[in-house]
Amino acid sequence: MDKNITIIEKPDWVSWNDIRQCLYDAHSSNRKRGIKMYHYQWPEERIIGHLGDNGFMLVALDGEKLVGTAALGDRVGKIWYANGPYAYACFDSIIPEYAGRGIFRALDSKRESLAISAGYNVMVFDTHCKNVHRIRIAKKMGYRPVHYFRAKSGDHYNIVMVKWLRDRSFSPIHCWVRYHISKFKAISRFPLKKD
Repeated sequence: MDKNITIIEKPDWVSWNDIRQCLYDAHSSNRKRGIKMYHYQWPEERIIGHLGDNGFMLVALDGEKLVGTAALGDRVGKIWYANGPYAYACFDSIIPEYAGRGIFRALDSKRESLAISAGYNVMVFDTHCKNVHRIRIAKKMGYRPVHYFRAKSGDHYNIVMVKWLRDRSFSPIHCWVRYHISKFKAISRFPLKKD
């Protein structure tokens, strides 16, 4: 990573409008491929609410220029891969001219360290099933696909990816089987809406 890049928790002078603009700019290639992302449209209150009481927003700065974001929300689950409190990774972005420099890896590493310090055992995120770039990066960083579901909008499916931060609770084969069963169920029971 470029030594001029600083990764810190969002300072007050970085506005939520700055965060939304970074998310919008970062996902331009997704929009071109028809992958809808809505977080950049959310008002400040909804973003903060999505993070939860113990969540936080990390930013990557080149001087005073915002070039990337990564946030962590707190959640409680009653699902096989996250039963109890878990860290929810969200609001990931790197603006295109800074992509490929290791900034996202550094953001995610910092987020993971903070999640471990906060006592979480597992980190979870979900993304559009066609967001192959994000899915590929996640797999390289130790995440596994564990669940497939139709998004609330009904126009696409999402993939849930999990990374165990301490003890790995489930074998790769177990995760693979559960993921493919959920994919079969989602596609057969919950077809996508037709435009």
